[in-house]
Amino acid sequence: MQLVKHVRHKLNSIRRRILVAVSLLYLVSSTLSAVWIYFEVSHEVDELFDAEMLQQAKTLSAFMSVNSERLPEAGVIIESIGAHNYEDKLSYRIENTEELLLMQTEGAPDASAFEFIPGFSVKRVKDELWHAFGLENATGQRILMLQEDGFRSELRMDLTVDTVIPILLILPFMLWFGWWTINRNFSSFNRLAGDLRRKRADDYTAFVEDNDREEVALVKRSLNHYINRIEQTFLREKRFSADAAHELRTPLASLKAQIQSRLGSATSEQQNELQPLLDSTERLVKLVESLLQLSKAELPPEQLKQVNVASVLRQVLADQYVAAESKGLSYHAQLPTVFQQTSDESYLYLLFANALDNAIKYAVPGSHIGIEVTENQIFVCNRVAADHVIDIDRITERFYRGKQLDVEGSGLGLSIVKNLAEQLGVQINFRHIDDEFCFIVTFDTDQ
Repeated sequence: MQLVKHVRHKLNSIRRRILVAVSLLYLVSSTLSAVWIYFEVSHEVDELFDAEMLQQAKTLSAFMSVNSERLPEAGVIIESIGAHNYEDKLSYRIENTEELLLMQTEGAPDASAFEFIPGFSVKRVKDELWHAFGLENATGQRILMLQEDGFRSELRMDLTVDTVIPILLILPFMLWFGWWTINRNFSSFNRLAGDLRRKRADDYTAFVEDNDREEVALVKRSLNHYINRIEQTFLREKRFSADAAHELRTPLASLKAQIQSRLGSATSEQQNELQPLLDSTERLVKLVESLLQLSKAELPPEQLKQVNVASVLRQVLADQYVAAESKGLSYHAQLPTVFQQTSDESYLYLLFANALDNAIKYAVPGSHIGIEVTENQIFVCNRVAADHVIDIDRITERFYRGKQLDVEGSGLGLSIVKNLAEQLGVQINFRHIDDEFCFIVTFDTDQ
């Protein structure tokens, strides 16, 4: 059973199936060819030796007609001299019309075992198959030429084997050449699979059809059609999110202004009712802003240029200072004066703003946030509560907030960071050791 499963697993490969099918076809064809060759050779061997027996009988008949007076009277046995292995397989018998034996070779079947029959005949004598040709001449003498079939069978088999063996010897070379040819032609699929694996999630460019095999071109066309459908679906969803966020921004701003206006002249009881409504409205406003940022983060920047990342970081730290101070947090920043990278300033600002906002939200009150810049990396680290559960694999999923549902936010911040990093071509990582959580940005050193 295990062997059958193993074989089935191996035959899941189209290449192996083709090779096995071709090999089986070659073996079946070779077998049928061998059978056909055997029968053809058998027929030709019989034709050849039947013609030879006919010529020998005619020669003996002519010789006996000319020298009839010199022939012995009866019962002459020509003894074997042992000069050849096939000597006893070829015989003849001469008798008169009264079946009186005149002459025969030693070992030939006598008249009781193989009677004279004019023309060609075949008969089994003592488990041996004999071919015969009988000829009666004008002087009344009967000549019976005899050949034992073992001689012919050996020749048939030798000729057949000599024909088939080269075909079988070619089989290993054909298997190797077939495997090499199949792998060579399937290499186009391997390259296509590699290109597909390396394709970024947001890369919807079509695969270029360049002198491809017909099958590869067909797969590429199908993939391009599928990618185009996905791109159109994604663009529709993106447009819907952006349009919805834009449409909601104005009424939410108006609603927020009205609530704030009412709060100014409201009684204490009315303020208690209006304040939660204002908080919910502010959360909606922040969610809409996050959706707009996410929509922007899914588009590549217009142009990359040299940006002083340290300057961008300082601006982000300044803009987030009030939020950090409200939680009793302090900055421990080690920033160089200049840290140049090829990037987009607005995208970098959004990336670090969302990363720092996340650090402020989840940092332990009264602790500090560390910002450090190395040769090609930037670290943003903060302390978290001991019971803080962080799923690193899911932390950049949209709307994922883990078990920290009591913390204000939409769960889109790090998803925005991830998309921005992909658009800028930088690598982001997260590290959680004991009570420290770090966000790490790595820039390409080849820039």
